[in-house]
Amino acid sequence: MTDKKIKRIPYGVANYERVVQTNCYYVDKTMYLRTVEEAGDYLFFIRPRRFGKSLFIAVMEAYYDVFYKDRFEEFFKGTWIYDNPTGERGSYLVLSLNFSMVEPDPDKMEASFLNHVRGRARSFLRKYAVHLIEDRDEYIWKNIEENRSASNILASLIDLCKDSQQKLYVIIDEYDNFSNTILSTIGKDAYQKLTHGPGFFRAFFNVLKGGTTGTGAPVTRSFITGVSPITIDDVTSGYNIGENVSLDAAFNRMLGFTREDVNEMLNYYRSVELIKHDTGYLGEIIDKWYGNYLFSKHSKDSERLYNSDMVLYFLKEYFKIQSLPDDLIDNNVKIDYGKLRHLIIVDKREKKVSNGNFDQLREIIKEGETSSELAKGFPLEKLTDRENFISLLFYFGLLTIKKKEAPGLVLEIPNETIRRLYYDYIKEGYEETDVFSIDIYTYSRLMKEMAMNGQWEPLIDYIAGRMKESMSLRDLITGEKSIQAFLNVYLGLTNLYIIHTEKELNKGYADIVMEPFLARYEGIKYSYILEIKYEKAGVDPEDEKTRQLKSDAEKQLRNYSIDEKFRKTLEKTNLIKVILVFSGHELIDKGEVK
Repeated sequence: MTDKKIKRIPYGVANYERVVQTNCYYVDKTMYLRTVEEAGDYLFFIRPRRFGKSLFIAVMEAYYDVFYKDRFEEFFKGTWIYDNPTGERGSYLVLSLNFSMVEPDPDKMEASFLNHVRGRARSFLRKYAVHLIEDRDEYIWKNIEENRSASNILASLIDLCKDSQQKLYVIIDEYDNFSNTILSTIGKDAYQKLTHGPGFFRAFFNVLKGGTTGTGAPVTRSFITGVSPITIDDVTSGYNIGENVSLDAAFNRMLGFTREDVNEMLNYYRSVELIKHDTGYLGEIIDKWYGNYLFSKHSKDSERLYNSDMVLYFLKEYFKIQSLPDDLIDNNVKIDYGKLRHLIIVDKREKKVSNGNFDQLREIIKEGETSSELAKGFPLEKLTDRENFISLLFYFGLLTIKKKEAPGLVLEIPNETIRRLYYDYIKEGYEETDVFSIDIYTYSRLMKEMAMNGQWEPLIDYIAGRMKESMSLRDLITGEKSIQAFLNVYLGLTNLYIIHTEKELNKGYADIVMEPFLARYEGIKYSYILEIKYEKAGVDPEDEKTRQLKSDAEKQLRNYSIDEKFRKTLEKTNLIKVILVFSGHELIDKGEVK
């Protein structure tokens, strides 16, 4: 097969026309156009970043826009919707807005918002000139150019469509982007000023709602996407006709890739010789690092999803070197999720302190899961309510549904990529609030010794020594689970190992398992099981209870180590079994079980 025929990876491409014209690999989602139509006229849809929202919106434009009606075959031949078109195909004037293009600086924001709306209005008038009445043309153009209000410009377009008897489909991508950026970089006060009272943002949605009411109202449909439910509640009370369908089972798989999608993609690129590894082997890595998302409690376990952008990143990087990427986490993902730091660290009297949300993150790391109902929307001032914060983590993709369990849901960290983002949050949170820090160079050097030479004591002693020095940490360590979660974070900072907590082995649950990431680092020689025992502060390491705890740990480790399936995953590495005994936040004993 020649290079011209091989489908390109559409990483970062949100232009459907470009996907079609440049022979990109497209996972067909057009069957969900009918789902959107049947769900209601005015919809809100929330998904995590990099899940394909913008590309789906581009598909919607290409399908519903009267401007592209004659290009239906060019755009959609070979897709589901080509064989199953709906009656609304090519029947709308489409006003498409993207609020990620709005400048979030409070001093420039309103002017930037105005310029974005004005620019889209100009494009709208030029694009649909033959569909709009001409006798008001000069007046409308002058109004758009001279008006200092984005909501007034929107009102002019709505009036023009009504007088021209045209149906209008309003599509807004990343409706909460600049408001979330303000919240993450500037703070709560600036966000409140934007989203409350008679501000330009609320006024815009008030006008949009006005365009849906009355005989001949032109705003027939709207589709609005974002990543957070906060702004829905804070801003759009003026647009309270919108229905949030984010948790509906019918929409669970509208974005993201299914297991079948991933398998088909891997098999395709294997067939054109861009993949040399076994596709099952690559599929396991993709599953561990990018999969396991479920967005509706009414969806089946078999309907779990992969983050589409993460999968495309993996393949793009794999093709460059015909091997696993040097970094399995896209730096753009790190940047996006790094912006959420404001959720756990706040400035108070020029000092950075953690809020109650930071404790929630530590608890999730400690337990590996959490239980909660999911809120569809809530105002910013209610963010610290436990259910709301957990819901926000879910919408951001930092938690996913594990199972239903009365009266709510059990939620878990979806995959290894997100788990490592949690480790970074906790580490940076401790550092910024002066609770705990380590020297990364020293850590990396000692971790390498642990992996290659079986020298585990220097790294454990280094971390334990830093723990002992931290008086602030003392109050945060309340038991074995706290120690386990803490070590989980700091052992998980390396790329050499996959860290498992409470891993089931031979009908028991090991505290911490350090599984060598052999798919990426073939030279690792040692794997580890750590069993942690805890006593209250001030205990004598030689007392009878401590000796009994060590004896129990030895039996547990020997039992875990004979698990046959586990042994196979470790391949030819040497398994070292380690006991760590803590008294409060101090390590008082350690040993290796032969």
